[in-house]
Amino acid sequence: MEKHIEEPTKDTKVNNYFYLLGALFGGLTGGFIQESVLAALIGAVVGLAFAGFFVGNLLKGREHDR
Repeated sequence: MEKHIEEPTKDTKVNNYFYLLGALFGGLTGGFIQESVLAALIGAVVGLAFAGFFVGNLLKGREHDR
């Protein structure tokens, strides 16, 4: 049997989904809690920060799982 070795790809499109979901749900959460547009924008920024932490630290060494 031959072992097939796949070359790692620099696929950042998967990471972009995490940023999009973080901003979307952060904005929705902030908007629903405070019922204002400003809170939705702040929630989106906080969601982006959490998504950045998630992608940068928690998914850093798990390229094979994605």
